Amino acid sequence: MTRWLRFVPPILYRFSGGMTSRENRDDGIDGVGAPSAVSMLHQKGEQMVNCRQCRNVFRVIGDALNARLDTSVMLEMAARSIVEEFNLKACHFRLLSRDQLTLEHEAAHGLSQQFLDKGPVDAERSVAEALEGDVVMVADCVADPRVQYPDEFEAEGIVSLLTIPLETRGQVIGVMRLFTGEPREFSDDEVEFFNVVALFCTSAIIDSMYRRILGRVTESTRSSLDLPDVLDTIARVVCEDLRAKGCAIELIDAKTSALEPRASNGLGEGFVECLPNVFTADVMDEVTGGSCVAIFDGQDDTGVVLGNEFAREGISSILLVPLISRGKAIGVLSVFTNKPYMFSDDEKQLMAVVGEQCSLAIDNAKMFAALKCRYETLVDDFQLWFEHSQARPQRGSAA
Repeated sequence: MTRWLRFVPPILYRFSGGMTSRENRDDGIDGVGAPSAVSMLHQKGEQMVNCRQCRNVFRVIGDALNARLDTSVMLEMAARSIVEEFNLKACHFRLLSRDQLTLEHEAAHGLSQQFLDKGPVDAERSVAEALEGDVVMVADCVADPRVQYPDEFEAEGIVSLLTIPLETRGQVIGVMRLFTGEPREFSDDEVEFFNVVALFCTSAIIDSMYRRILGRVTESTRSSLDLPDVLDTIARVVCEDLRAKGCAIELIDAKTSALEPRASNGLGEGFVECLPNVFTADVMDEVTGGSCVAIFDGQDDTGVVLGNEFAREGISSILLVPLISRGKAIGVLSVFTNKPYMFSDDEKQLMAVVGEQCSLAIDNAKMFAALKCRYETLVDDFQLWFEHSQARPQRGSAA
């Protein structure tokens, strides 16, 4: 666990109980007067969340992170640990769908399959507050109008519910829901601890997402040498695994030097057709120069020419990634989101690597196409020679 804890933010490390006596003071997380985790855990002299529980939960999550487990497996381990350590009935992780309208099942512990199959969970109705970044506590799930399936909750034996947002840089990507079988109000300390656990789980989800994208993109570049198939696969993988609104790949025509849409996923045909004319020349020069360009608000940005097209398509933020081959731009990979989103440096770096893989796949596909063309030309030439030789009289044959 030592290797993993080196990357743990101070507040999380202190929750885990990993503190020296010198650190055990209330002079703030960064020494600037902010309340430390210790002061939060010992408000009014009561220790509602003890260090043993913290350590056990964090140990499970840390081991899962170090083992590079699949997202669902890691979250199932975390859910089981949380339920067992805090005497809960169940724990459930749900992630937002690509269209941001529903919450999709990812992992759970303590819930029956019948309850999990109860139907789609409406993001706007059942957890609207949590999707705004707020912790939501429901004391009576049967009587509270915010609960979408009260009858199913009652049949499952669930009484109280705590919903924690899974949030990264202001963007909620899902929720962690904690269920109890008896009426219960969670203390502020417990809520704060679960917030920290949710932060860990969100980081694990993002990490797993990155690895899955790179793995699938690499696999797609190796599994086919047909350029349209490779580009379609990359666009689909990026769109699905990043849970983005859409993804498009444009290539520069060698003769006209103009961008041409070659693959897309999650976007309307009309929008894809107008992509080459959406951004200003300055923006495209920066991208083709080798830099990733992020646009926070595509509907109202000076780098966007046709902002109305983004509004019509329901797009907020855009990340433009250059496709570079042998030091020369050959195209652009674009990622689009439903809601305003601030792309992090890690995400830009990830997409830059995806762009490199995409460029490599394009080069390989082009070389294969050229080799195939030469082979077919050679076969045609041989066929013509053979037919011509058969049609001429052979030397020495009878007149």
